[in-house]
Amino acid sequence: MLMTSIAALFPGPVVVEASTLLPDAELFADECAFVQAAVPKRRAEFASARVLARKALAALGAPLVSLVPAPDRSPVWPLGYTGSISHCSDYCAVVVARSRDIRSLGLDVEDKRELDPAMQDLVLTRAERQWLESQLPVLRPVLPILIFSAKEAYYKCQYPITGGFLDFQDVELAIEWASGTFEARVLKTGWPAAVARLSGRFVVDPDRVGCGVALMPD
Repeated sequence: MLMTSIAALFPGPVVVEASTLLPDAELFADECAFVQAAVPKRRAEFASARVLARKALAALGAPLVSLVPAPDRSPVWPLGYTGSISHCSDYCAVVVARSRDIRSLGLDVEDKRELDPAMQDLVLTRAERQWLESQLPVLRPVLPILIFSAKEAYYKCQYPITGGFLDFQDVELAIEWASGTFEARVLKTGWPAAVARLSGRFVVDPDRVGCGVALMPD
């Protein structure tokens, strides 16, 4: 997936870096310690994300710093910056922005594939299933993974604001295929208004599905 395609998922000024996995990427000592017990693929994903994130942050003038995750494993960004990380199979992508331009970002990239029935049961709400059945047959195979990816992107965007957990069934999507846009709406009562309903964009290419959500400053 082209970096320009990923950047176009977001409404504000962002920097995107993406690459196949970089298993030999150099890390800070504390980053190495954080991931030393992980399996090789997880180490490659972690290292790739940190190298790409530092490259993207440097383009915005951010300092070269360690990017060890928080205890809940969510990304920690330098003060004044925000971002999001995604990886699938052998690919990693990172998007960053200045916090004054974008309050929070959510990026998700998935391999283009059919979502298995068990996962569809977890991910799709009843209304989403009804919508899926109304779509053109040629589109139906990719729509469940698109919904999965869009919900992941929404979750990544809202989490730095709320610190709250949501199940797939707590979020319902309205997708506009022709415009490449969607709206995510939280069904759970009492969710903070700032992130209870957010719009996003998506792109589908021959190999991958990408979704982006941004929360703009007040």
